[in-house]
Amino acid sequence: MDLLAQGLVTGVLIGGLYALMSLGVSLSWGALKIINLAHFSFILLSAYLVYQLTVSFEVDPLLTMVVVLPLFFVVGSLMQIFFHIVNIDEFKSLIVTFGIFIILQSLMQTIWSADFRRIGSGLNSYESGSIFIGGIALPLPSMMAFIAALIIAIGMSLLLSRSYFGKAVRAVAQDEEMARAFGVDTNRVAVILSGLSAAFSALAGVFIAVGQTIFPGLAVSWFGVVFSVVILGGLGHTVGALTAGVIVGSAAGAAAVLWGPLAAPLVTFLILIAALLFRPQGLLTSRSVA
Repeated sequence: MDLLAQGLVTGVLIGGLYALMSLGVSLSWGALKIINLAHFSFILLSAYLVYQLTVSFEVDPLLTMVVVLPLFFVVGSLMQIFFHIVNIDEFKSLIVTFGIFIILQSLMQTIWSADFRRIGSGLNSYESGSIFIGGIALPLPSMMAFIAALIIAIGMSLLLSRSYFGKAVRAVAQDEEMARAFGVDTNRVAVILSGLSAAFSALAGVFIAVGQTIFPGLAVSWFGVVFSVVILGGLGHTVGALTAGVIVGSAAGAAAVLWGPLAAPLVTFLILIAALLFRPQGLLTSRSVA
């Protein structure tokens, strides 16, 4: 029973990381109608940059956020400008961003090789840190990722529902031409949202570098989990992404304890299939962006 409780708690915390990994894809797809597979490479590239900056300059890995997050905000913004120039639609975005994903994967393998990379404990005090509550261990990297996901999910939900920018995003998501007719600078809104989405993916990469071993093929393993969270949470729904991340993470954690680690991916895809069949619009909403 204690082992199952530990698996559930660990799964819930990992669900926060899943939510962070999914937010960029969810917002891009839900609001901008762009299925941006490049976000998977953004996550891994961010993790590699955190690793390299920490090892090269011997700084706290969390301090690398001041470099990584603005950098990826700019990258995401420039990518959206490129998409606008070449007039990328939803279907084309899937093909183009998959090409970008492959290019970035090859670039990372060329620079860092196929070797496994991990920030050593001498430079990463968070790696083995845990907080114990009633005999249940809360791993520090996962807990930090969960707290970050909670803050971002609630903050973005409030931003999208109560600010002018949020209203503009919802207008663009529902009818871009009509929003433009009513004076919304749709290009500017799209560029900012794309930059934020890329920055959220980069933040996920920071916590992955802090808590995991990284290698070029790691990004491929995230596809099933991320799309499960995006679809279950609802496109563009930030609180839904967090809720879905917790559900997927806790279910996978329980399955790993009860039936072994190989059962976790099976449970993840069963959740994805169930979401597509019974709740394709997401758990918490019938809207696209919230």
